Amino acid sequence: MLLSVIVPCFNEEGNIDLFYEETVKALGDLMPQTELIFVNDGSRDATLEKLRALCARARYRVKVVSFSRNFGKEAALLAGLRNSEGDFSVIIDADLQQNPAYIVDMMKILNEHPEYDAVAAYQEERREGFVISAFKKTFYKVIDSMTDVKIMQAASDFRLLRRPVVDAILSLPEKCRFSKGIFAWVGFETYYMPYKVEDRASGTSKWNFWKLMMYAFDGIIAFSNKPLIMSSVVGFFIVMLSILYLVVIVVKTILWGDPVAGFPTLACLILMLSGIQLLGIGILGQYLAKNYTESKGRPVYVVKEKIESTGMGSEQA
Repeated sequence: MLLSVIVPCFNEEGNIDLFYEETVKALGDLMPQTELIFVNDGSRDATLEKLRALCARARYRVKVVSFSRNFGKEAALLAGLRNSEGDFSVIIDADLQQNPAYIVDMMKILNEHPEYDAVAAYQEERREGFVISAFKKTFYKVIDSMTDVKIMQAASDFRLLRRPVVDAILSLPEKCRFSKGIFAWVGFETYYMPYKVEDRASGTSKWNFWKLMMYAFDGIIAFSNKPLIMSSVVGFFIVMLSILYLVVIVVKTILWGDPVAGFPTLACLILMLSGIQLLGIGILGQYLAKNYTESKGRPVYVVKEKIESTGMGSEQA
């Protein structure tokens, strides 16, 4: 098997058939050596029914891995990689914002440049609102300053990987996964290729600002312990400042008989220090939560059913 195409799906009923058709058209002569792996991440619409029908009629090899519920895109990516058999594996979304024709370009790059182990696509021109765009830029600056790995800004999960890269990713046993960080952590030479984002074929984006923010926090916690160090450093300086302020108050009172600062000052100090303490406890709690999740040893996802086409279908809609 030459190429595995991994397609995470969550409520993509309107895109399944069109994605298959566009992929077959784009890959052309590569299709007989290609397997399409659709991971149904607990979709609540007719995505699974569409995938079953596709398997029944597909002329090329199609696998469907269906979860028992929604476990998230990270779990879907892992399941796709685990079920891939190709010498090359590519991750691509089902909504056709990432044109399957770019897969051919990625394959050409790796075939012509054996020094590269992966091709990662990044958006040449981002089509997002100002708030989301600014948040993402800030996130990448923060995570780059806090981790030992370099995560390419704007690089997406749309990437082609050689088999050794896939095996390295699968060797990591962690449950709380942040793929962008994992791709960078395992190393290997990566070629960054620009691509143009297309309009969604059907449906709406599953991401919003709150989900992106939680995803960003997970990434920082998964790949850096600096938030813990920073909270300790802040606590140390606050203690030093408190001692210094205490000395100033005592000296002023002894020498000039100045009264201790009144209620407004005291209230502000209490609120500030309480907020800093709660922030520190919250940071510590996030790390404890991750450790708790890892220690339970639960699987990243649960597979309800697997379907595989024989590749002998009629290709009729």
